[in-house]
Amino acid sequence: MKFCAVAILVVFLFEFSSARLAPILTGCSRKDPKFERCVKEVVERIRSNMAVGDYGEGQPPAPSLEPIRIDRMAIDHGSSFRATLSNVTIEGAGAFSIRRVKVSVEEKMFNVSVRLPSMLVNGQYTLDMRLLLLRITGQGDFDLQLNNTIANMRLKYYLKPDPEGELEYVQLYPVQVKLRFDKGQFHLHNLFNGDPTLGQIGNNVINEDPLVLLDEVRPAFEESLGRIFSEMANSAISGATELDILPL
Repeated sequence: MKFCAVAILVVFLFEFSSARLAPILTGCSRKDPKFERCVKEVVERIRSNMAVGDYGEGQPPAPSLEPIRIDRMAIDHGSSFRATLSNVTIEGAGAFSIRRVKVSVEEKMFNVSVRLPSMLVNGQYTLDMRLLLLRITGQGDFDLQLNNTIANMRLKYYLKPDPEGELEYVQLYPVQVKLRFDKGQFHLHNLFNGDPTLGQIGNNVINEDPLVLLDEVRPAFEESLGRIFSEMANSAISGATELDILPL
C-alpha cells in the first residue's frame, strides 16, 4: 500500500506543456544536459500546488496528492488469502522525493522513480488469511503506517492525429506502477470478532513480518494506482503535442 507518489508523473507531464503552461511552471528542454535536475527543481517549487491540485489562476483544477482515495479493492488468492479493502485514504504522498527521471523520445516513454518517506493508510477491511499456523480473520477499520516506500512508474504514450488539422496530440497508455515496500506497521481493528486477546495476537503476528501481508495486496494497489494516475495524467496533457510536453 505504498503507492501514491507516482502522481509526480501527472505533474511532470502537466508542467511541461508549454501550450497551456501555468505562470508558476517552467518547461525543461529535452536537450538540457541537466534535465533531471531541472525537473526536480520545478517539482520542489510547486510541491504545495501539487498537494491541493491548484496550479494558479486561470488553470483548471487538477487531482490532488493529499489525500489519495481508492474506493474498493478485492484480493482473492484462494483459501490462503482473501481480503477486501474499501474507502481507502492515503496521506503523505505529497512529501515524495524524486530518485530518478528518465525520458526516451525514441521509445515515447517516461520512467520515474520516487521515494515516499512516510504515509498513513486507513480504511475498512475484511480479511481471511492463513499465516504460519494461525488463521487470521476479521472485518473493521484498519490503519497502516508505511515508511521508505519506493514507487517506480512507467508511462508510454503515442501520437494521435487531430482529425480537423495537421497536429498530433499525445495520448497515454495506462500508467504502470511498481511498488517496493520497506517498513510497515499494521493495526487491524476487530480481528477475531473483536476478541481483544486474539486481536492483539493477530496484529503481533502480522507485524512480525508485515511484508507478507503487503506483498499479498501489492498487485491490487498497483493496479488501482495505475488506473488513478492514468486518469490524472490524461487529464493533465489533454490537447498537448509532443513538442509542448518536451520542448527542444
